[in-house]
Amino acid sequence: MSKMYINGQLVEGKGDPIDVINPATGKVIATFRGASEAQAEEALKAAQKAFKTWSYTSINEKLGWLYKLRDNCLAKKEEIIDILAQETGKAYADNEGDFARFISYFEYYGEEAKRIYDIGLPEYDGHRDILCRVLRRPIGVVVGHLAWNVPMINLGAKLTPVMASGCTCVLKPSISTPLASLKVAEIAAQIGMPPGVFNMVSGPSGVIGKYLNESKIPAMVTCIGSTATGVEIMKQIATSIKKVSLELGGNAPCIIMPDADLDAATTFVANRKVAQTGQSCGCVNRIYVHSDVHDEFTNKLVEKVKAFKMGWGKDTPKLVGSLIDKKARERLLALVKDGVDRGAKLLYGGSIPDLPEQFKDGAFMTPSILDNVKDDMPVAVEELFGPVYPILTFNDLDDVIARSNDTIYGLCSFLFAHDSRVIVKCMEQLQFGRVVVNAAPILGANLPHTGHKQSGIGTLFGTWSLDQYYSVKLVALKP
Repeated sequence: MSKMYINGQLVEGKGDPIDVINPATGKVIATFRGASEAQAEEALKAAQKAFKTWSYTSINEKLGWLYKLRDNCLAKKEEIIDILAQETGKAYADNEGDFARFISYFEYYGEEAKRIYDIGLPEYDGHRDILCRVLRRPIGVVVGHLAWNVPMINLGAKLTPVMASGCTCVLKPSISTPLASLKVAEIAAQIGMPPGVFNMVSGPSGVIGKYLNESKIPAMVTCIGSTATGVEIMKQIATSIKKVSLELGGNAPCIIMPDADLDAATTFVANRKVAQTGQSCGCVNRIYVHSDVHDEFTNKLVEKVKAFKMGWGKDTPKLVGSLIDKKARERLLALVKDGVDRGAKLLYGGSIPDLPEQFKDGAFMTPSILDNVKDDMPVAVEELFGPVYPILTFNDLDDVIARSNDTIYGLCSFLFAHDSRVIVKCMEQLQFGRVVVNAAPILGANLPHTGHKQSGIGTLFGTWSLDQYYSVKLVALKP
């Protein structure tokens, strides 16, 4: 039975029951009671109290606890990965990668926190007898909302910089995939983590999430989620002045130029759309293919996508897994049908796969390729979050850059080209937080992941992420 983690203790939730379903089988794998609003308040107050001591705890002691948690999570690696696979329905290989990245954040933020320095500055008006020093100090209590798609990456991206910086936190995992996160909280309780430093409560966003956001205790609210969720959070946090950091949705273009390595491009696009079953904010959404190579690219892509096998299980770790639920599948199938109705050509998929009996109640969807897609079709406008490949054509570089930028989103973009003039122009003019050229996206802990426009505020990962957890104070001292 999963429990809430509040003030160093594992406690039964006092809120509504939560059923966790394995999306691959449609079966309930766990039922537990989420937190009540009173428990959310208890967690906030515990974090507020703990901040008074944790923020002044030595960096070596803080990192000792951080690394102790990491080591004990590593000792439960197989159990955590199995929980992840059960609650996400994704391929085991995807969940193994999720866990590996989670672990990598501990060392990165632990080391980076040692490099947060106070600095001295000169006083420019000639007051040489005044010593000016800039201090950076942890900001306080952080509320973190975790998305369901990669639970461990999301947890690590919030928990590790919070603890390393000297902040304290209340984290809320998605009710769709809370179990692995709650397992980490259970491990924190078992190792005797100082009470209140790290708290975790689960419950509906409209109840528990709203309560946490509207509280005046947090100094910062951070979220990994959809743009719509980000907008709602910004409305809710306005009860007081808070820092906010949001990593939100995307509608990534992938531009295929005539001089592209088509084998590399098709392999990347094919694999990118089924990794995490396409449920990634940095996934390719719109595939812009130059007309000179359209037919060759499309034929290669169809061949690669047809070769993918679907299913789920520990003995088949690389099969394409399930979507998060049937509602997500229905939305994607409707977008594909709408595209066809508007003139797009379905080259492959657009259906529910015929799978063994144990997966009949799962949320599987055959990867679907649509050609002749237009920019104004919903399948090209909306964030897809699933294995659908919309192919659009272009002839002019300036035109495709303008079309790529014609979206409310600005998270990731991709380019396959070898002409240096094209590459430099795209690097400069594509309005996205990431421009990835001839490669798969790199998600190293030290590399910033930033959303432009409606794709977010602030930065995920890297020293820029850690900076968000500190305030800046000027001390001007005349001896």
